[in-house]
Amino acid sequence: MDASKIHTWMLPPLHINGKPSKAHTQGLLVHRNGFFVTARRDDINPRRSLLLWLRCNPSSEKENFDESKRTWTKIWDITPTSQPASWSGMLDHPGGFDSDGENLWIPISQSRRNGKTIVRKFSIGSLMDKGDATPTESIIINDHIGAIAVSRSPKRLFGANWDTMLAYELSVDGNPIQHYERKTFIRNLPSWSIAVQDWKVHDGFLIASGLDRSSKLLANRPRSLIQLVNVKTRQITAELRLPRHATGNLTREGMAVFDKHIWLLPGDLGVEDKLYRFPLDEL
Repeated sequence: MDASKIHTWMLPPLHINGKPSKAHTQGLLVHRNGFFVTARRDDINPRRSLLLWLRCNPSSEKENFDESKRTWTKIWDITPTSQPASWSGMLDHPGGFDSDGENLWIPISQSRRNGKTIVRKFSIGSLMDKGDATPTESIIINDHIGAIAVSRSPKRLFGANWDTMLAYELSVDGNPIQHYERKTFIRNLPSWSIAVQDWKVHDGFLIASGLDRSSKLLANRPRSLIQLVNVKTRQITAELRLPRHATGNLTREGMAVFDKHIWLLPGDLGVEDKLYRFPLDEL
């Protein structure tokens, strides 16, 4: 893809309680009323799971340069306050997430391979209108789920674990439907090698964004990869490799789909960060 088609959007610096802070970016969702981001706050101990919202109109290029948009509108600590007694370790890793149109579905995990996860549902209306981040539903999964995607028809949740060694398909009430080993999830590519960082369901397709972990990849071949997967057939119909950027791999963290564009958030939150976007029809 021609790098000139990639455009940027500036994000505010991260301040919590009036002080500069740092957080490791995980997931991104672009909404008509702004940007939602999940991140793990790393400058305190114990670390915390955060959900951030920047109110803006993502379709307006003018707002990209609006100084009034230089502060996060809301920052919520969504670290679960309770978990099964048999679990040890903080749920400090909120992952890639998705929306069913009315709610955000966010996996919150322990920061380790084979850790545990609580997937929580948050009302978008309550978040924006009341500032209320009380979850309306919780689903327990005995694995580290790094990303959740939501299908509206059929009503399904798709989860990717650490490095996407397993993919999960669940009903929206949490009942397991199927789980797949990496080599069986994509029917037309047994050597599927992407480590999903964030994925979304859009128009009947699962759009997976992440890093190609193939050991056979040539040294000069970009690892940043976005794939279009038919939800019903579980077959890849298109893919795009993104050129390596000055900041590193563009698909290493958050990804969203909005306004006929793919949006990427590869960097951590701190003094300054940027979103990158390009036309969806590049896929």
